[in-house]
Amino acid sequence: MKKNIFICGLIGALALSACSKTKEEKGTEPLSCDNPQLSSEIHKSLQSAISSDIHQFVQRDGRHIVDIDKVLAAANELNVSFSAVELGKDSKNKSICNSQLNITVPASVWQQTQTYAPLVIGKTNFADHIKQQLESSGFTLNDNVFSKSFQYTPLGSSIKAGSATNPSTTLGSEYDKTSIQNVAVTIGNALLGYGVKDKVSIGGHIYNRDDAVKLVNNQHAQVQPETHLSQDAQTASAILNAKPVAVPVPVPVVPSNDTNAKSPANNAGNDISEHALQQARDNNVNANNVINRLWVNMDDTVRKTLRPEEHKWIAQKLSQCQTQAANAKNSAQAEYIRLQCDTKMTNERIKYLNGYSLH
Repeated sequence: MKKNIFICGLIGALALSACSKTKEEKGTEPLSCDNPQLSSEIHKSLQSAISSDIHQFVQRDGRHIVDIDKVLAAANELNVSFSAVELGKDSKNKSICNSQLNITVPASVWQQTQTYAPLVIGKTNFADHIKQQLESSGFTLNDNVFSKSFQYTPLGSSIKAGSATNPSTTLGSEYDKTSIQNVAVTIGNALLGYGVKDKVSIGGHIYNRDDAVKLVNNQHAQVQPETHLSQDAQTASAILNAKPVAVPVPVPVVPSNDTNAKSPANNAGNDISEHALQQARDNNVNANNVINRLWVNMDDTVRKTLRPEEHKWIAQKLSQCQTQAANAKNSAQAEYIRLQCDTKMTNERIKYLNGYSLH
């Protein structure tokens, strides 16, 4: 009888133990270093930091040779991965994932970045320039890969303490975010070379970026601009580069006894020679060609910012020049006065926009 009771008690104890163990197993999830979301999170952090940094660079850089959209597109192509991942313990005996974090720039992007870096950093050695910036972040650079020993908390959940007020805790999002921000700035600076525009303006001439690099590396390089400016356009170019020159627009001689010589309209007189009128036309065409090239090659972000102001200026120029031409005594004189006015205001605008272009 007693033996049967003992056996039944033993079986009951074992069953209770098994039940308790089953509950514990169900309440516990194994820790894991496999966290696909972590790569995505780091990638988004890199993109955000690079975006902020590149916008600040463009605002500071008076040359405006970098296309923001190209840099952001390159940042989107970065590949974030982990290697040599293993679950271990940190100095406080807490579970930790040890790994190597790799941030890879696509090979084609990296090659182009190095090629056009001189247009951003000058003749400074590109690799040394980047490695120097990496010293504080703990990352190293090998070809087109930025790497660092990296730790993060594993995925999993703690065992519930049997109380509804003590829920399980999900891990996996704790890591060194500061180092990610630091390396993002370095990568963003590196990608500036990739973002250099296809065409750049130097000294009033348009060069493709390959020739522009040659000029930076060797100021005596034998390269030709893609556009050859006429003498009049070179004068407008000089104005663009803030050089004190006057636009050579011939003014017809007015008799000394002309009592109405008070304005360009009156100074022009009734007779405008065909030669003088043609020169005024040529000067106006050249000035507008220069300002149009300047506008087209301006940074997209800056151009969008200036567009409302530009529309207002164009309307003002048309109104002012039409008002002056309205006092003319014939059509030739009216055209001459309008051209003189338009050229003068355009050259003044070129000088103003000079601060928004590479020169």
